[in-house]
Amino acid sequence: MKHCISLQNILPQRHSCIQNEIPHVSVDVDFSHGTEHLPTVFRSQPHQEVPLLVDGEVVVFEGPAILRYLAMRYTDYSGFGLSLQQQMSNESIISWAFGELHRAVGYNYIYPQFLEKYALSPEDANESMIEHGLRQVSKHLEIIEKKYFKNSKDKFLTGSRLTVADTAVATVLVLLEWTGFKFKMWPQVEAWLNRVKRQSFWDNVHTTHSDFVMQLQRASMILD
Repeated sequence: MKHCISLQNILPQRHSCIQNEIPHVSVDVDFSHGTEHLPTVFRSQPHQEVPLLVDGEVVVFEGPAILRYLAMRYTDYSGFGLSLQQQMSNESIISWAFGELHRAVGYNYIYPQFLEKYALSPEDANESMIEHGLRQVSKHLEIIEKKYFKNSKDKFLTGSRLTVADTAVATVLVLLEWTGFKFKMWPQVEAWLNRVKRQSFWDNVHTTHSDFVMQLQRASMILD
């Protein structure tokens, strides 16, 4: 029995489990009440961070490693492409998504606006970080728009087929929806993101995210 212990950045792993019909138990971890309230399987690990996967005696942490383990152990690299080049491109993009892209979108731009533990003090410092994060986000969107979709035939990041890399990058970018961010300056990215969202089980996996965005939109309407 797999244990996918998760927050936002494990959604591609949860998606992989569901798509490939891998039996698993998914547990959302709430750090707000201290470590003593965390699930037992989580407290027993030296790295008490998400994402974390426990499969029998095998423990895997960090998003790219978990996706690689699921592909190696259960799916024969389904969704990573047919050729070695496609598979390595997927691995590279996934590492980038969970590393540099998530750092810019999440830790430098979105989280400091919504989660106190990631905000800097004083407020001016936090605002500067958010502004810097927005510039980084724009830079990464420019790369995706102009490098990955310069060929109009490419509907997804590594070609004509949806892959795990698309799901990983899209899961990071939808964090921008917390602020009502618009992708109009990057039409290819916007069209690609809409295509990725149409895949099976996307809505099921992202229910918590969608509900949170709806709550934010309602709060904004009330304030307006």
